[in-house]
Amino acid sequence: MVVLSAADRERARQVLQALGSPPHITTEDGTVLDLPAPVAGALAELLEAAADGQPALVLRSPEDLTTEQAAAVLGVSRPTVVRLVEAGRLPARMVGTHRRLALGEVLAYREASSRRRTGAVDDMTREADELGLYG
Repeated sequence: MVVLSAADRERARQVLQALGSPPHITTEDGTVLDLPAPVAGALAELLEAAADGQPALVLRSPEDLTTEQAAAVLGVSRPTVVRLVEAGRLPARMVGTHRRLALGEVLAYREASSRRRTGAVDDMTREADELGLYG
């Protein structure tokens, strides 16, 4: 993963502002290039992440992901993805000796995990409030 310096983050912020909304690119001869909406949105997201110092993941939306790609989407290690697959918590299929995971399944797992974490935090907050631990 690449870590951006403060100067790089500021430059990304400047580029994002200079591109405008929706982003347009002007060539050296003055030609204004209108980017297709999905490309413009992806570019803006990438620049926003860079400006905030956050890692960004760019995939070409393949139908199948390798365990390494799935790990990047989930923000976990590749061995963790393998353990999730072996435990039956994340569906995968074998292509020769390699595991392949459907992008939709990986995204659904990520969303479900996020909901579980949010629910657990809400439960802990409610219990702490009931026990009078706040205030």
